[in-house]
Amino acid sequence: MQIWIDTDIGGDIDDAMALLLAVASEELRIIGVSTVFENTTARARIAKAILAMCGRGDIPVYAGERAPRAAKYVHGLKVNIQGLPKTYLSEFDAAEIEKTDAVEALKNALEANAGLTVVTMGALTNMARLIEKYPETAKKIDCLYIMGGAKNLNLNEFNLTCDPEAADIVFKSDIAKKIITLDVTFQCGLNKRQAERLKNCGSKALRTVMEMCDLWNGDIILHDPLALGAAICGDFVSFVNGNLKVELEGEYSRGKCIDLCDFNWRQPPRADVLVSETVASTGFTDFYVSRICALDQKLTAIESRETPNNGYNLGEIRG
Repeated sequence: MQIWIDTDIGGDIDDAMALLLAVASEELRIIGVSTVFENTTARARIAKAILAMCGRGDIPVYAGERAPRAAKYVHGLKVNIQGLPKTYLSEFDAAEIEKTDAVEALKNALEANAGLTVVTMGALTNMARLIEKYPETAKKIDCLYIMGGAKNLNLNEFNLTCDPEAADIVFKSDIAKKIITLDVTFQCGLNKRQAERLKNCGSKALRTVMEMCDLWNGDIILHDPLALGAAICGDFVSFVNGNLKVELEGEYSRGKCIDLCDFNWRQPPRADVLVSETVASTGFTDFYVSRICALDQKLTAIESRETPNNGYNLGEIRG
């Protein structure tokens, strides 16, 4: 499967952990990575550095849209397009990212690669701009996996709340969408044993992500990895056709998902919208930890040979 990853890596640790899963998964051919929301240049450097530590510095990384369309505050905090992300490390400063704009790069990738799957792990600002600027090209997306929203929980999920107007554009589009919501991702927290396995990993990439995890200083919940996992394997998440509306009004309700199929609104489900319903949480978290530990073993073995400048043999990383 050919995929493109759009991420706000650098805040919650799950974006970095999802990037590791992408590298660890032989089923995937990563065409490119783009970043979104606030300091996207810094976010892109994080992604590029982690990829390079995994021997995948060949994967291009592009900085995308920094500012939301309208939002000035998210959950009471002012949007800061200049500041460094919470889990940014000084060693990321040297990472060299691509100069092409992220939306232009994604447009070019869609035109060059048939059947490209896009997985979004942040605000939908880049995707909304693609749809508006290149509507015919956007239709070439094979499937859009969106980590965002909450169907049955009384929560304004972060990714959609960052830019409700962009989310509204994407949700209204007729691109085939699979929306992985907090209803299922919250069930995919790592237990103590699983977290310890990752913390005991020895490769540079895993040590770095665990250092970022310490800066995050929160529970390890695999929100974004689950969205990627759903693209890798259909056994983890079940979906039902749905019809979600992103709320654009209200001091406290902006960004919240409204289920238009419920008994209040009684609108029919849409053929292009699949919403997560259930998750095999234990199966997925075990799958995740096993894949990351296997990647760590490969990287550790390569690093033990003291290969200079991370000049890894990509064939070894890909298995």
